[in-house]
Amino acid sequence: MPHRHFVLRPDQPGSLITSGDIDNRLKTLFDALKMPESLSELGGYTTPDDGEEPFFCLLQDDKLISHVSVETDVLLEQIDGGYDVNDARLVISVTLRPYHVIISNVGFT
Repeated sequence: MPHRHFVLRPDQPGSLITSGDIDNRLKTLFDALKMPESLSELGGYTTPDDGEEPFFCLLQDDKLISHVSVETDVLLEQIDGGYDVNDARLVISVTLRPYHVIISNVGFT
């Protein structure tokens, strides 16, 4: 069954991004999901905040992403009690596959 990925925004369907283009927004998202390579990539946040333990990174490297599909729709609720044109809610489905198959990760294949 194919995974469905949604970007929900307060705009009408089809007007995905009002400030910036989609490829830059997706690159920012992928960068946020990957493990930082140096402390400079953490933007000063060197320890997890309250409620962020354990802290996980989804990707070792965003170069390992092999497929992306995006569908847009209307965001029907306010985020954090307010409305901002830049608000978005993302629903992300992920299929994990090991890059190198070894005995300890054979269950993922």
